[in-house]
Amino acid sequence: MLAQSINSRDVGRVDLQESSESVVPAHLVEMAMRSVGLSEAVMELGLAWTVETRPYVSGTRGLARWAGLTPRMVREIVGPDGGHSDFKFLWTRTRGASSPTAEEREQMEIRFHSNTRTQGRSTSPKNLSTPISPQRALALKEEELKKLMEGNAPLSACIEGRAREVLVNGMKTLSRLTELSRLTEDGQILAALDPGLDLWAETEGEGPAKTALKPLGRRAWHLAVLCGLEDVTLSVADIEALTGLSKRGAQALLKRMGEASPLLVEKVRQGRSIAYEIRWASNYRASGDWYDDASLRDEIRKARGARDRQVQATSARRGTPAGYLAYRLSTASPKRDAYLEANPLPADADGAWRDLVEAGGEMALYEYLKAQEAEAGPVPSTPEVLVEKAPEVRPAQESLEAAVVDSEKLRAMKARICKRTYA
Repeated sequence: MLAQSINSRDVGRVDLQESSESVVPAHLVEMAMRSVGLSEAVMELGLAWTVETRPYVSGTRGLARWAGLTPRMVREIVGPDGGHSDFKFLWTRTRGASSPTAEEREQMEIRFHSNTRTQGRSTSPKNLSTPISPQRALALKEEELKKLMEGNAPLSACIEGRAREVLVNGMKTLSRLTELSRLTEDGQILAALDPGLDLWAETEGEGPAKTALKPLGRRAWHLAVLCGLEDVTLSVADIEALTGLSKRGAQALLKRMGEASPLLVEKVRQGRSIAYEIRWASNYRASGDWYDDASLRDEIRKARGARDRQVQATSARRGTPAGYLAYRLSTASPKRDAYLEANPLPADADGAWRDLVEAGGEMALYEYLKAQEAEAGPVPSTPEVLVEKAPEVRPAQESLEAAVVDSEKLRAMKARICKRTYA
């Protein structure tokens, strides 16, 4: 078994200072072991890695930005509400819901789904008030690491020799990564394995986010995770066994890595065979000989964050009555014609308003409506002030002079009444 290659040396310890960025190393090892030989699970693995190392991230756009994916890819990867993703790396609490009104919006919330029962699951975004306990954050013990590395026995049993040794050492490195911090060596390794960095992007950025060096891609990130960001020597067959790529795919990966960073990959001859030295640690660890902090930048993520803020500002504006109506009447709404047909403008509508609706400019309509709201003033807290108090109406009364009856008329009336009564 693969676990038999592990020696008994100490796998490290954890800084007892707790923080919201503490991680459970058992989950990192489990994710890596479950991904051995599964090249098609790389995107899902990257999203699960982000959720585990940054449990405070939620929302479709937030998850996409931090994982280096697009919102559409995130929605395709996660499973249904209360269900699992295709490769069971993720459990979905809710897929979220988008709406122009704030009350109807709901953020996507997912977490890593662990198959182990001895270790706690990853922190839920709804339960961040309780800090991770020191016992839970401790680096893995030797027995625990062996048990986790046996989790993908059918695939790991096919890995022999050099690839087996690389995987064992890589899992030892992951087993001591307990915090995401730039202040410690282990924290720097975990920070360098952030899938949202420009280094692991599939494409270069645009405009201000354009990278100086070509990115390595997500396949290279998967290999770096399995190697624990250690300097390794692997053949094409070894890379095939570890990543699940075909021979042509492994060769293409090595070619891309060599073109992106000439110091990263070097071909070496070992007897009659050819192998490749991959210097992960020398290039992407702070203690490496060719380390350059600029290689770990996240300009692409920052650019995506700026675009996300614009989207959020637009959503907040459209969540107001004026913004929502301006959107429905503007050319930005795909259902504008149907809405106008069902809700035509009144015949006595203001001419300026008609011109704005005909032009269909969302911001112009919004500014006009906001000006109308400002002119009307704030909405009263109670409807009483909207009802004009009517003057008190008293029943009509005759004047005192009209109320006085002539005495002669009274005697005549009395005589008639008596005559009818006693007749």
